[in-house]
Amino acid sequence: MRARLIAAGAAAVLLGAGGAASGTTAGGRALNGGEAPHHHFGFERFQAGEGYWFACPALTNTSSEPVEVLGAQLVGAPAHWRTGEVRAVDWGDGPVGVGARDETFAGTPGMERDRSTTPVRIAPGERSTVSYLVRAEPVSASAAGRAEGCRFTYRSAHRVYVQDLASHYFLGPEDD
Repeated sequence: MRARLIAAGAAAVLLGAGGAASGTTAGGRALNGGEAPHHHFGFERFQAGEGYWFACPALTNTSSEPVEVLGAQLVGAPAHWRTGEVRAVDWGDGPVGVGARDETFAGTPGMERDRSTTPVRIAPGERSTVSYLVRAEPVSASAAGRAEGCRFTYRSAHRVYVQDLASHYFLGPEDD
């Protein structure tokens, strides 16, 4: 009887995964980050245990299909940075923030419009008013380093894609 329950549970998992398996992750090309590779942003002075927020490149959907951005993360961050927290802020027509320290983040106008809990839809050929900000926290005073950009996960035409957009983020002295 126990073997049948395990087999039934495994079949249910496999059947459930079947729908997700048809939407497996692929390398995407629908997003454009504008001048992002030329963007250098960081904090020359930093303190261990304090959070620093970096703005990911602004997103334009260059495809002929709508996309739904599901999330973002920091790419190529050093092992001595804690990462993972993300905010998706809808700036509307206002100026876009490029980064902040934890203590100034909450007081920055517009930060209360966090959209990171729901997918952000971008129509074909449109630029999103939502900017993604990713947080890095150095774990020690010697945690100077660089990250390479942002990785976006998005859905388009029932498939999930992952695409990296380059940008240069740093904590500590910037090397040119």
